[in-house]
Amino acid sequence: MVGEAGGATAGAVTRRAERRAETVAEIKSLARQQLAENGTGGLSLRGIAREMRMSPAAIFRYFESQAALITALCVDAYNSMADSIHAAQDAGGPDPSRRWRAICGAARSWALANPSDFALINGTPIPGYHAAPEETGPAAGRIIATVASAYLSAIAAGAADPARSDVPPLAAGPLLVSMVADTELSDSPVPGVIINAWSSILGFLASEIFGSLRALVADPDTLFEAHVTTVMRGMGYEAVL
Repeated sequence: MVGEAGGATAGAVTRRAERRAETVAEIKSLARQQLAENGTGGLSLRGIAREMRMSPAAIFRYFESQAALITALCVDAYNSMADSIHAAQDAGGPDPSRRWRAICGAARSWALANPSDFALINGTPIPGYHAAPEETGPAAGRIIATVASAYLSAIAAGAADPARSDVPPLAAGPLLVSMVADTELSDSPVPGVIINAWSSILGFLASEIFGSLRALVADPDTLFEAHVTTVMRGMGYEAVL
């Protein structure tokens, strides 16, 4: 009897957990719709509650504040992008140049398919919201770790030489060190090369998603490939495929 009662209780807990997870997923989905339709300043917990036929207060049983919901969305976006570029790196094969190019191509594909998520983590800051590094840092760090790993592997294989870049020796800042915990980033051009290169890729994507790049050039695909090539040369890659 005790075993049966315990099983029933466990089943009830599981069903509650499932229902909670479904509600959280629905709240996030509606929040993403708002961001896609109204931009980063258009998030409204009251509007989400109305869509879900809940009282505004009920939302706070799932997210203690609007900032908590935004943080959850940021973490999801970082992880989604990280998954995409990590998978692309693995699929890029052993050639270091192809692996870096694959990462950049995957980042672009993800950004174009998820413009509101890209805007959330790389666009205009949401008024009044400041992400706590301890909350978003691990997910964001997955992206930087993949980018850094690809470049450091290229250096180790002799396929890239940071000495050929124009970036001077720079010490890694505390955020980069915490994000790439398993890597020794010495006082060399490497930290600057990694951040300079990735910032350049994100800048291109921002101009494509938020700006008028697609109205300025007839073939943004070809321009992006040329941009990646330019970035790789600036990183000191020996062969740019």
